[in-house]
Amino acid sequence: MEFLAELGQWSWYVLWALLLVAASLFVYLGLGGNFIILGLALIHALATGFDPIGWKLLAILAGIAALGEFIEFVVGTFYVAKRGASKLGVAVAFAGGLLGAFLGNGVLPVAGAVLGSFLGAFGGAVLGEYWHRQRLEPSLRIGGHAFVGRLLAIVIKHALGLVMVFLILRRTLP
Repeated sequence: MEFLAELGQWSWYVLWALLLVAASLFVYLGLGGNFIILGLALIHALATGFDPIGWKLLAILAGIAALGEFIEFVVGTFYVAKRGASKLGVAVAFAGGLLGAFLGNGVLPVAGAVLGSFLGAFGGAVLGEYWHRQRLEPSLRIGGHAFVGRLLAIVIKHALGLVMVFLILRRTLP
């Protein structure tokens, strides 16, 4: 009978791990996956009387989630500046990413926001650079860098989410 209890405990742990990893993937959909992970950890803490997940771990997870947002902003915005974009190109790429996410969500909920943010950053950078330089080739190159910067920012944010998942799983290991 003890074997069945242990098997059940491990089954729940595997489901818990899959749920956390699935939540981490939500960053690619623009849905704040790291904050979903934090929310799941908080629910676990509340359900178990803050044992094994306590306030200290929740604070660390909140810090990692906030760091992910900050890094996403910095990398997504300033990567393109390091690649030669003008101030106007950087600003319009940022605005284009926001506008693209908003419009994309209206066309295709959730996935449209992500695709729109990539295309908006690209289009905004191209528009801003073309306005500044009056040449298409360098504007397209800067637009490509804006796209790559946005992608790089999301990958870094996902990596931080996986660190959060690891910390939670290590603490909740049966």
